[in-house]
Amino acid sequence: MPEQHPTSPARTAGSRLRAPLAGVAAASALATLAACSAPGSDSGSGTSANATPTAVSTAVGNTPATLTLFSAAGLETYEQGLADAFHATYPKIKVKLRVEADTNYNTVLPRLLASDSTPDIVQPYDLLGGVKDNLLTNLDAYDKAYGWSAKVPASALAPGRVSNGVIGSGSLYEAGGSAGPLVGVFYNKELAAKAGMTTVPTSIAGLEAVMAKAKASGITPIVASNQDGLIGHLYNLLLGDHMGAQKLSDIVHHKPGATLDTPAAVEATQTLQKWIKAGYFASDVNSLNQEASYGQFTGGKGLFLFQGSWITQTIDKNFKGKYGVFPMPPAEKGGTYAGMTSNTLAFSIAARSKNKDAAGLFLDFLTTPAAAKVAVANGYAALTSGTSAPAEPSLSGTATDQIQTGYATIAADNGFDSWIQNAAPAVGTKLTQQLQLLVSGKVEPAAMVKALQSTYADAVKSS
Repeated sequence: MPEQHPTSPARTAGSRLRAPLAGVAAASALATLAACSAPGSDSGSGTSANATPTAVSTAVGNTPATLTLFSAAGLETYEQGLADAFHATYPKIKVKLRVEADTNYNTVLPRLLASDSTPDIVQPYDLLGGVKDNLLTNLDAYDKAYGWSAKVPASALAPGRVSNGVIGSGSLYEAGGSAGPLVGVFYNKELAAKAGMTTVPTSIAGLEAVMAKAKASGITPIVASNQDGLIGHLYNLLLGDHMGAQKLSDIVHHKPGATLDTPAAVEATQTLQKWIKAGYFASDVNSLNQEASYGQFTGGKGLFLFQGSWITQTIDKNFKGKYGVFPMPPAEKGGTYAGMTSNTLAFSIAARSKNKDAAGLFLDFLTTPAAAKVAVANGYAALTSGTSAPAEPSLSGTATDQIQTGYATIAADNGFDSWIQNAAPAVGTKLTQQLQLLVSGKVEPAAMVKALQSTYADAVKSS
């Protein structure tokens, strides 16, 4: 996982690790796997193990049906809100939650998907396994019927696509709307004013200029914890900026030929090293843990904190109204925005579901403002009015407003990606080690990138 906090679901080459998430305040589950295959038959016919339906109906809103949504306990409140909103729109269709303890969700799910009592709608932690074993429905026909690919940012749908055993392209197996945490730049309003930051930086150079002014004014520019490798949030943002979201996602999804060992990744690492050498971090950053970093930020001991919107649940307790957040600026002014997230409005339909068309209607409902409203009410950023013309990131408005704007800005550029740690557990371990060495001056950027690539390549071979 990206860090030891309640954060976003993360999918590796074969599995999605689901851990409790508090997007601004929500939750998910944890991960392991086993699966078995299911025979096929026709969609909507009562015998419903057809993993690839071709004839689907969208005219089912007035047809009585009861859908079962398999939910982890930590997501129950959020998913019940979605179920209630859907039922309010389509009164003849009920959505009943089947709730499982977070720690049991991933163990129970494969067995349920292969059983005759399968739920209709799930959030699979192992998308590749579910597709391989014909436990999940190919949603291409529903995508075409409802036009999801035109409604939802491509980068939000990509983690639900599978082609030849690789996530990121091909047929759609997980779909819905677009909602999740924003990982960006949190700032202390008082210190930002002292550093002369009057507008949101629009490039890495602009961000550096603010940090240089802060440093010259006696303000520590960046608060971070690196005892647990959480400078990794900043590093991932820099990788997304320099490599581009798609290439970073290709690594996480184990696309053949994807590699971290590139000039762009080295450049991102050099940028981080430059900030370390410039003294933009506290001298004891390698000994600080996550909780201590939150205390430093809310204690006014640093200007910026590169984190995810889940932290608002923690820092609002004594810092509400005193901070803001904006998306990581592009590498160059006018460039594309990128940032890590996970799509909490993405769901799959079980291959053995007897109500595929009604389930397809539920997935389509997740693309609507009504579903986005539920997501926002549960603390997520969500797209509520498309991505064609998002508001410009601003220092004004509430933190919630800024989170929504930042998320929409990244969505408009199809810039959603994931944490490189999610490529494999070994990569996460190696990254923490390498970040600590980089801070202590014991590794150079090119060598660090090669070490991470070597670990990644070994993980891909063994997976």
